[in-house]
Amino acid sequence: MSSNDKPRRRRMRPTKLFWGLLFLLITLPLTTLAYLYWGSDSSGVSGQVGMSKKSIEHLANRKINILVLGIDERKNDIGRSNVTCVMTVDTGTKDVSMLWIPRDSRVAIPGHEWNKIGHAYSYGGHQLAEQTVANLLGIPIDYYLAVNMDGFKKVIDALGGVDINVDKRMYYYDPYDEGEVDNDGLIDLKPGLQHMNGNTALQYVRFRHDEMGDIGRIERQQKFAKALLEDIISPSIFTKLPGAVKEASRAFQTDIPLSDMLSLVSIAKDAYKNGLKTEMVSGKPVYIDNLSYWLPDILNMRKQVAAIQGVTIDTDYLQNANMLEKNYEKSIAKLKVEDAP
Repeated sequence: MSSNDKPRRRRMRPTKLFWGLLFLLITLPLTTLAYLYWGSDSSGVSGQVGMSKKSIEHLANRKINILVLGIDERKNDIGRSNVTCVMTVDTGTKDVSMLWIPRDSRVAIPGHEWNKIGHAYSYGGHQLAEQTVANLLGIPIDYYLAVNMDGFKKVIDALGGVDINVDKRMYYYDPYDEGEVDNDGLIDLKPGLQHMNGNTALQYVRFRHDEMGDIGRIERQQKFAKALLEDIISPSIFTKLPGAVKEASRAFQTDIPLSDMLSLVSIAKDAYKNGLKTEMVSGKPVYIDNLSYWLPDILNMRKQVAAIQGVTIDTDYLQNANMLEKNYEKSIAKLKVEDAP
C-alpha cells in the first residue's frame, strides 16, 4: 500500500454526485458553446477536434459509458482520482445514469496488484484508470473526462461567481488540505446570501463537518449545481464565454470529440430536467490491515451494472462475476479485515 495512506483518517473531498453534475452543467455546455463560438478553430478546447470516430447515426439508440475522474493534482505529481464515476448515456431514451465507485474501493490494478481505485490514475493516467474500472464493472469504457480541483475554482471565477444562500455557519480547519485551497485548509463561511468566487464555492461544496455529514454536503452541492445552471443558461454567459471556455479547457481533459459533445449536450439537458439516475457501487466500508477501504459486493454490483446497461444476466455473466468474487476473497484471505463502525 502507498505510504501516503493513513489509517482511520478520511480527507475532505467533493462528493461524487457533485462532479457528475459539474460534468453535465459546465463541461458539455461550455465545450459546445466554444465549438459554436470558434467554429472549426477550437484549439482552445482540450480533447479531440474534428469529426467523431462515431457518426451521429452510430451514436443513436446506444449506451455510451464515460469515465468521470476528479483529480487531486500536486506539484511534480500526476495526482490521484479522488472521484471515480461511470456516466452511462442512453442516446435512445435520453436517460443518464451515474454509477459511483467510492474513492476507497479496493480493486485489482493491472500491473500493480490490489490498491485503492484512485491509485490507478497515479500509476498510469486515465488509460490505466479506464482499464481498472472496465475490469471491475465488466463493461467497455468509451470515453473519459478528468476534472482537477484548481480548475474548478478558476472556472467559477471566469463565470463571474454564483449567488448562494448559506443556511448555517460553516467553520472547519483540516491541515491535510493546506495548500489545496486559498485558505490553507480553512473553511469559514457565515450564513446568509453570498456571491461566491471560486475559492468560496470550493469551501461550500467541500464542507461536511456537521450533524448531516455527507448527506448535508450532497444537498448543498445539488443546491450549488442548480444555481450554477441558472447562471450558465442566462444571456449574460455570452459576454463571459471566452474566459470561461479558456479556463474550462484547462480544468477538463477528455477524449470526447466535439462533434459527439454537440449530441450529448442536448441529452444532458433533458436528463437534468427529468432527473438523474444515481447509484453507488454496492459494498461495505472495512479496515484491512488498519487501512480504510470500500469492499465491493461483486454479485450485487454486477447486477447494478446489468440493469444500467440493459443486458441480460446469463450464465457467462454470472460466471465472470463469481470468478471476480473469488479473486477478491483470495486477495484478503490472509489479511486482517474488520468491519468499519
